[in-house]
Amino acid sequence: MAELRIPRAHSNEWYDHLATVEDGYYYPRSSRLGARNGEDAYQEVVDEHLKDGMRVLEVGCGHGELALDLATKASHVTAYDRIAPWIERAAQMAADRGVNNIDYICHDAADPAHDRVTLPVGDNSVDLFGCRRGPLHWIPDAERVAKPGAVILHLAPMEEPIPAWTSKLPHKLHYENCGRYSGAGSIHISVENRLHRAGLTLDSGWGFDVPERFDDARELYTVVTWGLPRDEVPPFEDIEHRFERIFETHAEDGAVVLRHCRYLWKAIVG
Repeated sequence: MAELRIPRAHSNEWYDHLATVEDGYYYPRSSRLGARNGEDAYQEVVDEHLKDGMRVLEVGCGHGELALDLATKASHVTAYDRIAPWIERAAQMAADRGVNNIDYICHDAADPAHDRVTLPVGDNSVDLFGCRRGPLHWIPDAERVAKPGAVILHLAPMEEPIPAWTSKLPHKLHYENCGRYSGAGSIHISVENRLHRAGLTLDSGWGFDVPERFDDARELYTVVTWGLPRDEVPPFEDIEHRFERIFETHAEDGAVVLRHCRYLWKAIVG
């Protein structure tokens, strides 16, 4: 069997490739997401903590949509991501909407050469940290940049069960190769370990596991190929029959169901 040339999902190489095929960090699919899910809950808890006049830092902002919402209340938002085209798109969106209290910064907080992370803001400057589906490696620098009592709100993908039907697909398209699958193990333990090493503690954590329903074969194809290099992915028309067979044998009320799992957590600095 030929070796797969597929970058590890959510590695820097994977994001660099994704930026060549998507103009932002979003899930390009149509599905029906169950109620009381983590995505909605994250927005609710952010709205609860965001107060007029706050200075906000958004970590891993992608193409910048959340920062635009934050800027409606915050006095200033700094939003950063390491993918330059997404930051350029974000800055253009803000300019088009006349929003002038956001700094979009192309920045990589990790510095492996010196074994440190550095957030792109000054000491004691942040009231609220936001991170939606972004990384965890920046946590060690949070205390430096936080004002006393600053709140961290983070929504992380939890590892999802691999569906039984994945073996019916070509090996390249097995579920564990797609960008949706985190393969991260226990995100709860990872978060608490990183907070502990940074001298911080978890305040609250909430787990969400709801159904996400896909109504047709092409949308399911879009899911399992998300983030894969184009030259590794067979055209939908070549394997459409396999996806149709999956629907015939695994659909519930006409839809194939995947588990949509998220972990939402909160920490208070200082």
